[in-house]
Amino acid sequence: MIEQFLQIANKEGEDVPFKLNAAQKTIDENLSGRDLIPKARQEGVSSYFLARYTVACLLRRNTKAVVISHEAESTQRMLRKVRYYVDHFRGPKPTVENMSANMITFPKMDSMFYIGTAGSKKFGRGDTISHLHCSEYAYWPDAKSLMAGLLQAVPKTGEVAVESTGNGLNDYYRRCTRAAKGESAWRAHFLPWHTFPEYTLDVDDEVARKALGRPRSDLDEDSLSEQLTAGQLLWRRTKLEEMDYDIRLFNQEYPMTLADCFQASGESIFYRVLFKSTSDWRAYDKKTHYLRNHPVQQYTYVVGADVGAGVEKDSSCIEVICLDTMEQVFEYTNNKIAPDVFAEKIFDIATKYNTAFIVPEQNNHGLVTVKCLQELMKEFNYPRNRLYQEEAISSTNELLRSGFRTTSRTKPLMIGNLRKLLATELTIHSDILQSELSTFVEHENGTLGAAKGCYDDTVMALACAAMGLPRAGLFAGAPRPKYRTVPDPFLLDTILDELHGREVQFPIAPQHGGSWR
Repeated sequence: MIEQFLQIANKEGEDVPFKLNAAQKTIDENLSGRDLIPKARQEGVSSYFLARYTVACLLRRNTKAVVISHEAESTQRMLRKVRYYVDHFRGPKPTVENMSANMITFPKMDSMFYIGTAGSKKFGRGDTISHLHCSEYAYWPDAKSLMAGLLQAVPKTGEVAVESTGNGLNDYYRRCTRAAKGESAWRAHFLPWHTFPEYTLDVDDEVARKALGRPRSDLDEDSLSEQLTAGQLLWRRTKLEEMDYDIRLFNQEYPMTLADCFQASGESIFYRVLFKSTSDWRAYDKKTHYLRNHPVQQYTYVVGADVGAGVEKDSSCIEVICLDTMEQVFEYTNNKIAPDVFAEKIFDIATKYNTAFIVPEQNNHGLVTVKCLQELMKEFNYPRNRLYQEEAISSTNELLRSGFRTTSRTKPLMIGNLRKLLATELTIHSDILQSELSTFVEHENGTLGAAKGCYDDTVMALACAAMGLPRAGLFAGAPRPKYRTVPDPFLLDTILDELHGREVQFPIAPQHGGSWR
């Protein structure tokens, strides 16, 4: 209906049929009825919902469509756009009444379309909204309270879509993060700028070769040249110039990842992270993500686990690292799973990943998880040396020694270890993990953890896995990190190289004339 009957004005000011762009098609094909859309600027998201709700008012009786924006000027622009759809309808002209400053009614269908500014109208218990779109929600004043009131007016069969660019770590950040982790009834649809076809420049082969061959380190292009085309790289430079080369501001307005979209006000502990966006990183379900083509039979894996209470507060998380490729290959998050049931999940994942080395955090509820893990390992003959043991604890109680205990002394060590790995060797693929890494800070009292209102469960799970890498390498053979090669110890050249520098004659002395002992 949108593409067949509605029109828009193109860049030349001409009336043309409304054809959905790439971002609009992504939304249209994946709507769930409760949708969150963190995005880059000007991808046409609001235009799509204005068109969708206009068509709904024309097709369905008793439609009550409401669009709320963050400021009065934006509200007026959206109202003008709805009027444009109605006035330039490619078919019998719709019958409308009460085309006022905020409302348009469609009497034949007993439908209405209301456009307002956040906080300007209170919807009471008597209101019923069939279609609700919240635009630039991250910029709403008192957003949480306003949203609570609006949602009471939308029945379960109604549609709610909330879209916005990022604006710090507020209620919108928390809603999107929970949805991305599969801990919410809402569905998150992240729309980065580099997947939007219009955000590029036309360049010839010579210009493209120079742009990709000479990445600018001062603009953080070293890793981007592998992910962006030359046209996208030059478009990014143009936008950065418009923003006075404020990379932080550009990343917020034109994010490539969720971490870019939602940025903490202070500097993260993890100032440099080897993050690689890849289509091989896939969702099995809302709670589970994995890297395609893993596990590999001869590879070694380490499972790190952070244990929550299972009461919808902190999440229980699993992160899996492959020693052979030094990359993240699996992620699981769940804020409703009980600690004992979580042990079964850890055991199943560790078994799948080639009887992996397991490093669970033993703090608080973690002791329950560790105890259940021990019982499972005994029952199914899982090698006991593949469960992390605390060497510093002199106790005959194996339970107290098993797992990694996070304290004020050990936490800086594990976070420092993880920071070094992420900056030099360990590649991650999860937007959720990268987002939590970006909001992991040092607080004023010197403690390390998530910024206020943020989460760090995946960070702690990955830190546990990182602490297990050296020990996993001891029993599984030396790890083969991403940027190193380990020589085959059985090759003659390797043996000869090792003999150099030893206190023996080299080359090897003649063997004749000696006596056997």
